[in-house]
Amino acid sequence: MNSLRTRLLLWLLPLYLLSAAVILWANYLHYRDSTMAFMDGQMRRLALAYADQLRGDPRLPTLPPLDEDHVEHDGTVAVQFWDRDGRLLLSSTWSVHGLTLQQTEGFHDLDLDGHAWRIYTAPTTVPRVQVLQSGEFRRRVALHSAEESAEPVAILIPISVLLLWLAVWLALRPVGRLVQVIAAQDERSLTALPLQQVPAELQPLIASMNGLLARLKEAFAAQQRFVQDAAHELRTPLTALKLQVENLRPQLPEGQSARLESGIERMQRLVEQLLRLARQEAAPQPIGTEPVDVAAVLRQSIGDLVPLAEARDIDLGLLSAEAAEVRADARDLRSIFDNLLENALRYTPAGGRVDVSLKQVDGAPQVEILDTGPGIPPESLERVFDRFYRVLGTGTQGSGLGLAIARSAAGRAGLRIELVNRSDRNGLVARVAFTRS
Repeated sequence: MNSLRTRLLLWLLPLYLLSAAVILWANYLHYRDSTMAFMDGQMRRLALAYADQLRGDPRLPTLPPLDEDHVEHDGTVAVQFWDRDGRLLLSSTWSVHGLTLQQTEGFHDLDLDGHAWRIYTAPTTVPRVQVLQSGEFRRRVALHSAEESAEPVAILIPISVLLLWLAVWLALRPVGRLVQVIAAQDERSLTALPLQQVPAELQPLIASMNGLLARLKEAFAAQQRFVQDAAHELRTPLTALKLQVENLRPQLPEGQSARLESGIERMQRLVEQLLRLARQEAAPQPIGTEPVDVAAVLRQSIGDLVPLAEARDIDLGLLSAEAAEVRADARDLRSIFDNLLENALRYTPAGGRVDVSLKQVDGAPQVEILDTGPGIPPESLERVFDRFYRVLGTGTQGSGLGLAIARSAAGRAGLRIELVNRSDRNGLVARVAFTRS
């Protein structure tokens, strides 16, 4: 349960429902007390009225008979007259079993044979006046009144819950905008996070993150400067070293000069790749690029790498090239194709094949490069895009930068590179997926 919005709702919703329950209970108590006070007033006035009548005329008045249901279920007040000795003289209803004349005047609550009764005994007169009313009826009236008052609250509860959710959502909108800004950051665009419309509680956090982003930006810039400076500084001594090896070739044992030249060439290639990667990272994202013929760029890359394929006895060919134009930087496309093709040629053994195709898939161009090399272990299919990462056990020399350069260029061009092992035989499939124009 890591969602802040969910946590707030889980905290606020029970509190809100508890508050609503407290309000409903308070309403019930209020209506119960109000109803009891009103009914008690009626009973007292009725009893006192009969008591006043008896003081002027001690003869018992005539009482209309009451049905049992009217008294128990409808709440009709029953009247009784008792003599001094506590004998029932007259009653408007049946004799309630266990009910006697209360010795003290005022209100009494009795439970007789499982039925609750509210009784009022008038001040001393001859005969004595006592009135009673069903306690169950009084509770039903109080509960019914409370239920009626609770209906608007019950209707407002779901509306209030929706408003509560909306309030939490609106309160967290600045956090959502910050998440989008942070997600858009990369090593080429580490901009400070905006502090406008940010809750005061989050401003210290955002200020700390801005300081961290500034330090990261400076660290990336220093890294790029170091790579560029180091690569530039290494180019000149490597070129001089290669010339010296060529001058010393007649004096070196057979095969030793070839090994020296091969090592120097690998170092020169590493330097060139470092320079290329540094330039890509330092260059701004291309904007408003013109349409580029993908097939033409692909043919240029294949043509430049034909000598390497022939030297390694590898059949390199373009199987199909459907017409396709995309808005991208031609240099980025060339960098992607060159590095993917060179990677395929490097790992394909002599006598193997590297087949290239350009076709339309779901309305968008897609380039596939199939080789007959050893493939890549599944756990390394993503790691090979990391800088200087090389799959162990291949016996192939390389710097581990080619695929990193290709992915960097693909990111700038808005493309996606996917590597999958072939299912029909040993080998790798490198796909370059373009977005639909």
